[in-house]
Amino acid sequence: MDATDDREFAPPIKREGMTMPPIAKGAFPVLFAMLMPWCARANDTSAALETGGLRFKQDPDIVMRSEDLFISEKEIRIVYRFFNTAATDKTIMIAFPMPDIAGTEGDENIGLPTDNPENIFDFHVTVDGKAAAPHLEQTALANDVDQTALLRKLGIPLMPIRGPAGDLLDKVPKSNWPELVKLGVGAIETYGSGGPMQDHLVPTWTLRSAYTWRQTFPAGREITFEQTYRPSVGGSVQTIIGADNWRSNPEAKSFLASYCIDDDLVHSIERARATRRAPYPPFSERSIAYVLSTGANWAAPIGDFHLTVDKGEPNNFVSFCAEGVKKTGPTRFEVRHTNFKPSRDLKIVIFVPNPN
Repeated sequence: MDATDDREFAPPIKREGMTMPPIAKGAFPVLFAMLMPWCARANDTSAALETGGLRFKQDPDIVMRSEDLFISEKEIRIVYRFFNTAATDKTIMIAFPMPDIAGTEGDENIGLPTDNPENIFDFHVTVDGKAAAPHLEQTALANDVDQTALLRKLGIPLMPIRGPAGDLLDKVPKSNWPELVKLGVGAIETYGSGGPMQDHLVPTWTLRSAYTWRQTFPAGREITFEQTYRPSVGGSVQTIIGADNWRSNPEAKSFLASYCIDDDLVHSIERARATRRAPYPPFSERSIAYVLSTGANWAAPIGDFHLTVDKGEPNNFVSFCAEGVKKTGPTRFEVRHTNFKPSRDLKIVIFVPNPN
C-alpha cells in the first residue's frame, strides 16, 4: 500500500509496563514493501537499547528553535538550534547518557553497534561546526553501589560484556569469589568450554556511562549542535507476525500496538508466507528505540521539529507511531511539527525480506 494513505489508529500503546496515551486521530503507521521468499528459524532475538539526544540543564533563557532528527539502522543524527535570549552569556552542563549495559545480559542478547568500550555508540558532537571535547564518565554499579574503584584495583575493565572482563574476573583467586558474589560484582556459573564442567565467576555489575561537558551559549546569538552516533539495533531472524497461531501469542497485541502496525501490513506478511508456501513468515525484524520525550523538558516547546526515518531498502516495511507522516523518497518518511512537545518515545520496527 502507499504510505501516504490516510487512516485512523487509536489504541492505547503499552510499553515497558507503562500505558501510553492513544494516538490522535489521523496518526498512522508507515509501511512500504515488495515481498520476497525466505525460510528461517525462530527464537533468535536481540534487544535494542534505548538511546536519545543530548540532555541539558534547563535554562529559561535558552530556547530550542529547532530539532532535526534522522534515524536509520546505520546512523542517528540530530541537529539542534538554540538561542540565548538573555543579555549575558550562559554556561550550562550538557550530557549524552548512554544506555546501561548489564553484565547479566549476554553478548548475543543486546544489539551493541561497536566493540569500543569507551565509545561503544561511536558518539560525536560538534558545536557550530567545531568538534566538542566531552568527558566520558563511567561507573560500575553492583547492588546499587559504586564498585568502579574495586574493579580498577583488580585490573578488570568496566565493560562487563564484549571484552576481556569476563575472562579476567574468572582468574581472580577463588578465595575472593564469595566476597565478590556478595557485593554483586559476580556470580558463579558452572559450564564446560570444550572440557569438563567447572565453576566460573561471571560479571554481574552494570556499566553506566555518560559524556558530559560545559557549554557557553553567547548572549543574543544562535548556536548549533550536531550529534551523531550509531544506534543499538535489536531484532529477530523471524517476525512473530504470520507464524502459526501467532495471534494467540500473549505478546502479539502489545507488539502491534507498540509500533502502530495495522492490518494492511499484517495481511501483507501473511500473504507473503502463503504465496511462497514458506514454513515461516518470510521477514526478519530490526528494531530501534529512541528516547524522544526528553525534548518535552524545555520551558517552551521545540519551535520546529523534523523527523526523518530511513528504512534502508525500498523492499523493506517500516512501521512507527507518528502523526503527519509523509513519504518523501523510496526509503524515507518524514514528520514536521511546530511548537512540538513530545509526549512519548519513538519505537521503530523494520521488516526485512529474508533471502531464499
